[in-house]
Amino acid sequence: MTRPQERDFSDMLTPDNAALVMIDHQAGLMLFPGDIDPSALRMNAIALAKTAKLFNLPVVLSAADQGPKGPIGPIIPEIKEELFPDVEVIYRTKINSWYEPAIREAIEATSRQKLIFAGITADFCAGLPAKSAAAAGYDVRLVMDASGNLNPMVLQTTIASLTQAGVVCTNWLSVIAELLGDWTNPQAQGVLDIYNEHLPNWSMFNIIERTKKQIQGVS
Repeated sequence: MTRPQERDFSDMLTPDNAALVMIDHQAGLMLFPGDIDPSALRMNAIALAKTAKLFNLPVVLSAADQGPKGPIGPIIPEIKEELFPDVEVIYRTKINSWYEPAIREAIEATSRQKLIFAGITADFCAGLPAKSAAAAGYDVRLVMDASGNLNPMVLQTTIASLTQAGVVCTNWLSVIAELLGDWTNPQAQGVLDIYNEHLPNWSMFNIIERTKKQIQGVS
């Protein structure tokens, strides 16, 4: 069984050292968290998935065993059908995904030391395996705005618990910035496209810039 040789927090995420693990972003479960608007959670999760697609990261998708047959439904189509149609969803019975052999094997098969986790709940769906992965020696990030919590109090306790376990709490914008690293990299335009689609304030800058160019062109 492979293990990272050493936890290294000195360098940023890169397309060559990171993998993404998305857990339980299922249609019925998207309504469960109370600390973030469901539409914002959905858009952030999609933005994170697009980030992984842009940088060609290995992706592991997991869902609760009931899957599409039960009330919690399938993984939202923007992630599964549109972005990762070739990634097989691993349906599990274990509450902690780290103890599901197929998921553990899929993570180890990526050979990546840095793991980016996101899940429908940050405290247990994503939090429990993130803590277990950190204990196993991985450098683990948990994307809080692409995850949810029952309420704001749970969010606060979750961040404290994750931090104490050695998991870095982050957000999708920080992840994409780390992965790009330099605006001269070829993925820069793809990053801007994701900004425009998922950062309303950023798209306002484009409106201003476009208007300025139109005015200058007329004059």
